Amino acid sequence: MLWIETKYISLLSAQFRNFKRQGKSYNFACPYCGDSSKNKFKARGYLYEKKGTHPYFCHNCSTSRSFDKFLNDQTPQLYKEFKLEILKEKGNLKVKKSIDTNTSKVKSSAFPDYMKKGSPLRTLKKISQLAWDHPAKTYVLERKIPNTYHGKLFYCSKFYEWTNTIIPNKFKVTKDEPRLIIPFIDENNKFFGYQGRSFNKTTALRYITIMLEESRPKIFGLEDINVDKPVYVTEGPLDSIFVDNCIAMAGSDGQINFDDTVMVYDNEPRSIEIVKKIQKSINKGFKVVIWPGTLECKDINDMIMSGLNKADVKLIIETNTYKGLQANMALTNWKKC
Repeated sequence: MLWIETKYISLLSAQFRNFKRQGKSYNFACPYCGDSSKNKFKARGYLYEKKGTHPYFCHNCSTSRSFDKFLNDQTPQLYKEFKLEILKEKGNLKVKKSIDTNTSKVKSSAFPDYMKKGSPLRTLKKISQLAWDHPAKTYVLERKIPNTYHGKLFYCSKFYEWTNTIIPNKFKVTKDEPRLIIPFIDENNKFFGYQGRSFNKTTALRYITIMLEESRPKIFGLEDINVDKPVYVTEGPLDSIFVDNCIAMAGSDGQINFDDTVMVYDNEPRSIEIVKKIQKSINKGFKVVIWPGTLECKDINDMIMSGLNKADVKLIIETNTYKGLQANMALTNWKKC
């Protein structure tokens, strides 16, 4: 099933630094050892063709993995999809169904609640379902958004018209446009709002937030967090994707009630608004990230696009997290307004 492995290597490629194809092999910075903390251009990890498969080997740390194990290590969700596709190709795929003993009806568990019949999201295509040359797919790949999220982000060709099917007369449509749909899903897998991100760089409203339940705070990522661990909070949903156990306050300052919270604002020391938000979080007793002065990128997604990986960002965050008096001192030294 070499062609299926090649397909999933392409899906993985965006999350590896210095990824490139070399003949029948694929070369990139090793995700196990990081390859080099001093030279970001080092790339000594290889997926190479051997006996109808692509085993992995790193010439720096000597990590060796079968393709299956490598894919599972990097992206468990993508690994599950890969195994299902292999079974389907072999003709061995069996759909599991459960019986509701009260109604004696067969019911499928193929979809989470927010994607079941009747959900507005069912009328859209996931980014993972788009052709590789589709503009929305290209946008997501350029932003280096991990493939695990391609099935959680959607493409809407007519944003205002689609929104009006959910909330009648929400917009007076004179001119429509396509947008990336970033859904807000709660801890019970309920769809309660979304952001529409414009693909037009010159538009006045890059993000439009729609709430299906106005009383709820605008929070992205609730369905995936573990409240028993530190919860990181970014400003933008796309930034939160690159930080483990992270949510995003999508344009609001809603109430945060986690036991261990780390607020991660954008790296904009000249923004009076951001400085005020950081100070407010410090006063509330939250931990905050004060970015190092040598860092030029304005947000986490920019850091990833500049060549840093998730491990790099995690290290920067962990070594620049402050609380209380130390946070106030760090903020004073960082701000430029």
